[in-house]
Amino acid sequence: MNMGKRSLGLVLLACSLVVSGLGMAASGSWVGTGQGVRLFTADRTVESKPLKPGSALAKGAFIRQVHWQYHVPAGQPSLQAWLCVSRECTRLSGARGTSQALAGLAADQPLHFRFRLPKGRQPDRPFRVEGLQVIVDYQ
Repeated sequence: MNMGKRSLGLVLLACSLVVSGLGMAASGSWVGTGQGVRLFTADRTVESKPLKPGSALAKGAFIRQVHWQYHVPAGQPSLQAWLCVSRECTRLSGARGTSQALAGLAADQPLHFRFRLPKGRQPDRPFRVEGLQVIVDYQ
């Protein structure tokens, strides 16, 4: 088959649009929100309920990055926090942020928070960590 340069260029352009379109169709994000957790004892880890994707994701979608946030009431001691997918966890730098530490893991799995008051940081009374939210960007 003998194709002219113009025909070959059009075929290559069409192929690249199809391939790039497939890549774009598989990317997106999902938002998960969860109930707060109650902290009352230092050096004890508390886990949130799973935060799940709201809709079905394309098979084979992987996490690119995760945005998170939670709220600790004013006047409460600082705490340690992690965000986990299954048994894989990453330590969080604060009450709000973005991380690529979970990149490459399956994006259709639920995530959960883990919180702990460090030893010696006993609160005056129990308190709740509220506003648990993740935004999972996937490809």
